[in-house]
Amino acid sequence: MKNKLFIIGNGFDLAHNLPTRFNPDFMNFALKYEQDNFWDLYQTRDDNIWADFENLLSYPDFNSLEEIFDGYAPDYLSDRESDRDAIIFQVDLNGNLKDALYEFASNAENFLNNTQSNSFFERTLDSDGYYINFNYTHTLEDIYYIPSEQILHIHGEVGKNNLKLGYPQGNFKPEKYFYDVRANGRGPYAEIEAEDYINNIEDYYVRIAYEGLLNKCKSFYKEIELDILKDFLDKNMCKIEDIVVYGHSCTIDFEYFRYLNIRYPKAHWKFYTRGTKSKNNINHMINKYNISNSTTIEI
Repeated sequence: MKNKLFIIGNGFDLAHNLPTRFNPDFMNFALKYEQDNFWDLYQTRDDNIWADFENLLSYPDFNSLEEIFDGYAPDYLSDRESDRDAIIFQVDLNGNLKDALYEFASNAENFLNNTQSNSFFERTLDSDGYYINFNYTHTLEDIYYIPSEQILHIHGEVGKNNLKLGYPQGNFKPEKYFYDVRANGRGPYAEIEAEDYINNIEDYYVRIAYEGLLNKCKSFYKEIELDILKDFLDKNMCKIEDIVVYGHSCTIDFEYFRYLNIRYPKAHWKFYTRGTKSKNNINHMINKYNISNSTTIEI
């Protein structure tokens, strides 16, 4: 039915046994591109950053993250420039998400060669429907033969240089930085915005290193592509009556759901859930955006 829109999340690929979990699948690739324990130090809100990786990227904690600079204090007694600027290059050796992301996505795509269709999805999916796919893989195209022109890979797709991963755009909130006011190791201690602290570092090499680290953390955001979504729906002249959500955690990407609810206020939403946490997340979003016509189905 051309009046049906499917929203496809990572649970769809997981249902086909693709290696697309943050832990351990993405984590294993991410750790390959680190020199230090960068991701263990990155944030302090959760013991396990991989449990909610994209959202937790919003909250770097420079009180712990600055440990990547330990042992690289500029040596002004040395004649070698490398003994002073080595601290700056530590930023380049850590937090290289892009390389990890492309390798992770390509690895998952390769598993499609040995993936079979699922009878549940054969019954549920619609070859005439439209798809907002939050996954990078081509499971819909290769396994269920959904025409590519009916699919929008909103976060990019394997084979193109457009993969997106990160915290929601505009939600960068570093933890406050605690510093020794007298710099003598005995206090008193005060807290300050991390960026303000970094801007006031007097040592040139140290400041450049911290600025580079701050900018890298800022770069871990994911743009909200509402214009791309609007263009896709406009181009296909979609008059949506039913919206089916499968495999999306509903803990991120809220703006897309909000937009669809505004654009199609009379549409009936059908959410497939798995477990209490998934159901609670979906109910929270339904209430937050006042989705008035919905059904939740436990699978």
